[in-house]
Amino acid sequence: MTASALAVRHDHDEALLSRVLRCYKPHCRYLKSMTVDVEGEVVRGTGVFSIPESCYIDDTGHLNAVEVNICYNQMLYQVVATCVQQGIGPVFGTWTMDDYWRRQLPDILIARFQSSFTRPIDPRLFHGEFVLDRITQRRLRRDAPPLVSMETSFRYWDDNGGRSDGTVRVAIVSG
Repeated sequence: MTASALAVRHDHDEALLSRVLRCYKPHCRYLKSMTVDVEGEVVRGTGVFSIPESCYIDDTGHLNAVEVNICYNQMLYQVVATCVQQGIGPVFGTWTMDDYWRRQLPDILIARFQSSFTRPIDPRLFHGEFVLDRITQRRLRRDAPPLVSMETSFRYWDDNGGRSDGTVRVAIVSG
């Protein structure tokens, strides 16, 4: 069986996204829709974003580093929630949705964030991609719950050639 035969698409789930973004202030819910594709070991979320007005600064006319991070978090949360809901993978396939909601904010931590900006992106309408490149679990102590480490990458683009991308290491600690 080839890897392409294992490809599965999970269409946008409005109810799930609404619940995932509930922890954000209404004017900071930038992710509007997302599909999640699973092909072999790779999980990829592709989304549409809109930031009509920055939540913290006057209009700069372009997507900035703070908004990139917020958008990344929203993609991360939606992809993980989809993996849990669909039973995807050895880590998230063992979680319940109650586990996810309990752990979403306190246990999912950015350990390292690196981004670059190639061309300015119009924040009013742009696209993003989140890729879960690798996920591992290990125990720091024999009697401790496992620490989950995720290596991820992302990119954003708009219809005018704007581009930003980066890599992020995420740790999921047990709460």
